Amino acid sequence: MARHVWSLAEVADAVGPAANVRNYLEQRDVRRCLATAATIKPIRRACDVGCGYGRLTMVLSEFAESVSGFEREEAFVREASRLLPRIAFERVASLDRLPRPTASFDFAMTFTVLQHLGDQEARGAIAEIKRIAAGACVLLTEETDPDLEDGERGGLGAGLTVGRPVATYVEWMKPFGLRLEFRREIEPGYPRPDVGTYMLFADAP
Repeated sequence: MARHVWSLAEVADAVGPAANVRNYLEQRDVRRCLATAATIKPIRRACDVGCGYGRLTMVLSEFAESVSGFEREEAFVREASRLLPRIAFERVASLDRLPRPTASFDFAMTFTVLQHLGDQEARGAIAEIKRIAAGACVLLTEETDPDLEDGERGGLGAGLTVGRPVATYVEWMKPFGLRLEFRREIEPGYPRPDVGTYMLFADAP
């Protein structure tokens, strides 16, 4: 099966005023995680893995001197580079092979990306994120309701969304330890009350 190619329209299921509220709430909470991470290790270099068109990547530039975004979809990279020319966006073939040396970043983030991958692909991406952020902090923001599963577990087709308990990500992120955890909040009226969890991990004593 060929990998599904995501479109800009599929990235978010909110438009207009609801999208504005969601973006504000998400940016606010990413800032909270960045501020906490900065107390663990100074943030000079940060990256967003599976960054889409950069709607949250831009927040990293408020804390880091150097920001990179890695994305599989070529159309997203073009749009992100056009809108945010001061951020280095780069197309990658796979999220489990990122073109940076070990310990390249002080902070790495992935936002509602792993929930659309099957277990094997998600674990491969996590292993690579831990490699490029060795000795630093990683923020995962994902669906964590174990009763949520839609689509095929293979992770290659359209529409896969799978909730994994926080405990699963804690296990997969070892030896990184969970340092901050709180529920994701989006615009009121969304049909599901549980829309995921912010999980900040640190690879530090």
